[in-house]
Amino acid sequence: MPNTPYPELEALQGRISGLSHLKQNIIMTYAICGGLDGSVERTAAALASLMGVPAPHLSRARRELETDGWLEHTHSEGQVKFFRLGEVATGRDIVVPLRSRPTA
Repeated sequence: MPNTPYPELEALQGRISGLSHLKQNIIMTYAICGGLDGSVERTAAALASLMGVPAPHLSRARRELETDGWLEHTHSEGQVKFFRLGEVATGRDIVVPLRSRPTA
């Protein structure tokens, strides 16, 4: 791999290459907005608007990505769920899932 200032993003691009374009865009949006570890505190509607796709399409693809381990649910505010990149996306084993940690 050539010397790059963003090796984690390039590795992530390689891992997601078999996904649909929509799912690739969702994963990369989460990587850009939250990094490899941070939760992205934006609604599905806000992310869909940012990406230029219908919110129902983003929500369905995001549920599938969560089921497959690409995204991890971190917390909810009311009925709004927030996510971060999951183990499959980061290539890391997450020892303690964020949602099981006590909140202050």
